[in-house]
Amino acid sequence: MCQNLQKTSWLQLNETHLNGHVPIAISLRSFGKILFRQAKYDEALIFHQQALEMFEKYYQFPHIDIAVSLMYIGNVFICQEMYDKALDFCQRAMSIYTRYYPNGHIYIASILNYIGYILNREEKHDKALEIYERALSIQKKYYPFGHVDIAHSLCGIGYTHYGQGKYDEALAFQEQGLKIQQRYYFPGHDEIICTLNNIGGIHNEQGKYDEALDFHRRALAFQEKYYPSYYANIAGTLNYMCDVLLNQRKYDEALCYCQRALTMQESYYPSGNASMASSLHNIGNILNVQGKYDEAIGLQQRALEIQEKCYPNGHVNIAVTLILISAIFHRQEKFNKAIEYCQKVLEIQEKYYPNGHVNIAMTYICIGTILNQQQKFDKAIEYHEKALELQEKFYPNGHVNIAITLFSLGTAFRQQAKFDKAMECYQKALEIQTKYYPSGSIIMTDTINCIGNILHVEEKFDTAMDYYRQALSIQENFYLNGHMEISHTFNFIGDTLYKQKKYDEALQYHQKALTIQERHHDAAYVDVANSLNSIGNVLYSQEKYDEAIDFYQRSLTIREKFHPFGYAGITILLGNIGDALYRQGKYDEALDFYQRALTVREKFDATNHIGTVDSLISISNVLRNQEKYNEAIEIQQQVLVIQEQNYPSDHMNIAYSFSNIANILTLQRTYDEALNFYQRALKIYEKCSPLNLVDIANGLINIADVLSKQGKYAEAIEFQQRALTIREEKYSYYHENIADSLNRIGHIRMYQKEYNLALECYQRALTILENCYSSDHVDIAECLGCIGMTLNVQGKYDEALNFCRRALTIYEQYYPFGHRKLATCLNDIGNILCNQEKYDEALDFYYRALIFYKKHSSNYLNTTTCLSNIAQALKYKRKYDEAIDFQKQVLTLLKSNSSSDQFRIANSLKDIGCTLFEQTKYDESLDYYQQALIIFEEIYPNDHIEITNCLFRIAANFNRKFQFDLAIEYLKKCLLIKEASVSPEDFSIATLFECLSQVQSTNGQYEVALIYEQKCFLMRLKVLSPDHENIGHSLSHMGEIYENLDKSTLALDYYQQAFAIYRKCLSSEHDVLCAMKLNIERLSEELGIELNLFD
Repeated sequence: MCQNLQKTSWLQLNETHLNGHVPIAISLRSFGKILFRQAKYDEALIFHQQALEMFEKYYQFPHIDIAVSLMYIGNVFICQEMYDKALDFCQRAMSIYTRYYPNGHIYIASILNYIGYILNREEKHDKALEIYERALSIQKKYYPFGHVDIAHSLCGIGYTHYGQGKYDEALAFQEQGLKIQQRYYFPGHDEIICTLNNIGGIHNEQGKYDEALDFHRRALAFQEKYYPSYYANIAGTLNYMCDVLLNQRKYDEALCYCQRALTMQESYYPSGNASMASSLHNIGNILNVQGKYDEAIGLQQRALEIQEKCYPNGHVNIAVTLILISAIFHRQEKFNKAIEYCQKVLEIQEKYYPNGHVNIAMTYICIGTILNQQQKFDKAIEYHEKALELQEKFYPNGHVNIAITLFSLGTAFRQQAKFDKAMECYQKALEIQTKYYPSGSIIMTDTINCIGNILHVEEKFDTAMDYYRQALSIQENFYLNGHMEISHTFNFIGDTLYKQKKYDEALQYHQKALTIQERHHDAAYVDVANSLNSIGNVLYSQEKYDEAIDFYQRSLTIREKFHPFGYAGITILLGNIGDALYRQGKYDEALDFYQRALTVREKFDATNHIGTVDSLISISNVLRNQEKYNEAIEIQQQVLVIQEQNYPSDHMNIAYSFSNIANILTLQRTYDEALNFYQRALKIYEKCSPLNLVDIANGLINIADVLSKQGKYAEAIEFQQRALTIREEKYSYYHENIADSLNRIGHIRMYQKEYNLALECYQRALTILENCYSSDHVDIAECLGCIGMTLNVQGKYDEALNFCRRALTIYEQYYPFGHRKLATCLNDIGNILCNQEKYDEALDFYYRALIFYKKHSSNYLNTTTCLSNIAQALKYKRKYDEAIDFQKQVLTLLKSNSSSDQFRIANSLKDIGCTLFEQTKYDESLDYYQQALIIFEEIYPNDHIEITNCLFRIAANFNRKFQFDLAIEYLKKCLLIKEASVSPEDFSIATLFECLSQVQSTNGQYEVALIYEQKCFLMRLKVLSPDHENIGHSLSHMGEIYENLDKSTLALDYYQQAFAIYRKCLSSEHDVLCAMKLNIERLSEELGIELNLFD
């Protein structure tokens, strides 16, 4: 803002002094005035001080000439921004004028205007307004028909409203002042120029940049026409224009203007001048934004040297330069240096403003912002709150700058994940901005976008999108196409669409953002890098990993070239590339990128334990997928140690470490240990973050998954239901996470063979997903597949096929170049066709799936599943040799890719053993089963299911080889393990009793056989309905044993009981019923008993 100079006509003397002191003093004052107009304030001050000394020496009492000189000196101090001194001289002048004019005078109004200006500069706006209004009242009394001096007061009132952030009112007063000035002055008068620049400044603050530029250009045109040699004043206007262009991000144009300003100042002040700092600051700011940090620092240091030379005793303006140097270090992520400079700023400000000042509040905000980036959130919030307290003290009636502090405080809360508090701050900031700015002001868009960001994090995506679109609408109305701010909002919209899994739309917005940013590449390289990364993320989620890596690499190249100290950004990209390689199963390459990220962090950001933890977790995940479980757990234990060193024992991050360790233990099938870690994690979630329902739900789901793997389905369902309840409370009914819980419950119901309940869950999930997404969404395809496979096990093959084909149609559209999910769907359709005994069609689908799986080595497990299915189809076609060939391919793949996963290898051995058994190659079958048994007993000694399965199959082989004693030995081992591992009511025990009975009977041990069969019968009676077919079988078998023991009467009785049951549960033509009828007739005849079986 410019300060108006009083006219000099009223300073003339009415008397002549013969001794020459007064005329000399007047001449000195005239020289001072000329130098002042030339902005040579130090020289002007010397002349004014000499004049004052002469007046004081001559008059020896408070004379009006002394008051005039005091005012001129005060005005010089104003221009030098030494406001305390300026106020002192103005008040001394006022005391003289009030002595001469006790009833008021127009001269007093002029002094009041000066004092008002000083108070404004000291941010004492309410006092300033009071002073200006006093001046205006005096002027209106003396100039009832108007006068140019009234413009001074109007402009001063406008300037006060500007300081209060009341821009519309400020503009109205400045425009009133300008009209008066234009009536009394010629067009190029310096008062008009100042007011034009003032109006331009207000428009700039309102974000009306084109209008602002228009006023500054008018001011510049007058200066260049009427005062072409007054370079200092022209330089000031050029810097105002630079400020506007900077806000428009037109950095090249801005640089032009401030370099012109600096050239003029260097010509005008060959020895340097404090005003040159403004030009140096602007050039430095532009270079900072363009990433030319060394050059930027050099210019700010030069500004500092000039200021220190011009202000040998120090000056508050030095703080401005120091804060700009801090900003450069901040952008370089040299946070400690940035803080160091901010602390120097505080020292200066606290020295010059012992009673506090709003500028101190701005420094607090700067420190808080840096601490926020250092993730020292509590300290950051402390500084922001101190800033807010100071502003509320200085602006008791409110001020637009309070919105800036609330905005910064909101950002700090957001970083701490305190979203409610963050939202409260942003909304308060928006309320203030709405009060001070016109509707649809561009200034509001950052706050609107930040509210959108909070809603985005809270997964309120539709509401977030409303805010983003509101911001975009304002920006598109305000800016020309292709403005950088528009690109940021495009990215926000893209991120939200990404979260909604609308990947194609997300990609469009990110690409639109990138197109804009690449036009501004000189200053927007970080934005370009971020957009490339966002596009990479979308492609990654679309599982287009090679394309994603290409974008990540481009982003990384830009960061390494233009932002090499931006270690956080570089490590994120190294991690992202690692993630894409990890997803492709390129584990060694992924590990290389993760380790590079860790190295960068350890070298340049060693104190950032959070980043180190992220890298270690990624490395552990690779080792886990390479089945190097012990190494993976070792890394996770390192992570846990770091977390425990930095957080209390019940912190969420420690809970996350427990979960990560549990994940690996689950893969090692050490389920009890895994369960222990998951339960410890859940306790922390429930204690520390009872409102963070997402973590609690995930903790419950993890526990349910382990229980499900342990076959504890009822308990697993209970935990999944708790998770579902939480999700239903947190989300609206139609939410993908609710569908996820329903699908998980459906999977457990499938394991329980409760197919109707499973189907109900899947269909509910499908209804939700169809309301969340378009009909061709990939998640819908997965749900359709689950329904299809449920119908498959229910034997509803046609319906099953229909659902799976619907899923296949979506996958083929969504993944035109193939995908793992598409291949899995083909495999599922093959399974259904197999069940329909359409083996050739099934094989066609299996082979199609196999072609895709074999393209990527990371799909080797899917490949083994598909090969096993092909083998099964060939077995159904009795092509056993071909089947065994495919099964041996499975074994080879597992041994070469998954040698540490002995569990799968053992199952593969079992599968080959089973096929050989069906080929009656019992010795070979035994060999494979015994290899499998060794693995299970040595590596998975607690896996009773697989061990008993092997023992049973070995017993079956010995039975077929008529080695009954060995068959019985293995069956007894199997029974011992079962009885120790499952509940006494478990039906598998009954099955073993039955098998032992049959082998003992075949071996001629009828008494022992009878004992086992009776045990089987008693168990069946407890579990099955009285007329169940299996109860009939037990009765029949006991009849056979009694017959072999020559107890024909007992045998006949049991046959008759069996026949009575069979009649109830089997058709009249059933082979079993017919056989039983023949047994009864035969024994009846032998015993001479006449029976009517149909009585």
